[in-house]
Amino acid sequence: MEDITNGQRAFWTFLITTLAAPFFGALIVLFLSVVAGALGKGPDSLRVLDQSGQLAWAAEKAAATFVWGAMPAAIAGAALAGLVMMRGMFGWLEAAVAGAVAVSIDAFLTGGMVLQHLAPVAVIGATVGVAMWAVFTRAGIVRA
Repeated sequence: MEDITNGQRAFWTFLITTLAAPFFGALIVLFLSVVAGALGKGPDSLRVLDQSGQLAWAAEKAAATFVWGAMPAAIAGAALAGLVMMRGMFGWLEAAVAGAVAVSIDAFLTGGMVLQHLAPVAVIGATVGVAMWAVFTRAGIVRA
């Protein structure tokens, strides 16, 4: 069986990152929203909700994260695909930097509430980048 080319690796890197990274980000936001509500932390709007209202609020934020995360995922996917095209691989640190920088760029371009919470958003972007690196190395799409 022939090994896949760097071009094919880059294509799958971009495609899977663009589709899966927003999903991972939405899962993280959903988890953090539910935990913050259960602990009584977070914004005032979350603390006054009952249990069913809290879950609806968390689900709404997760859905918004999935939609909002498409553009940063495409930016990070393109950057990582460029690395894969040249070298056939990327490291976990490069994936973390690509995720954090991509969401930061998008936050600066779109502004609003996301820009006010840039540090946690960048941490979530970096975490998603590392998760994507783990997916790609375990699946054999990029070389370890």
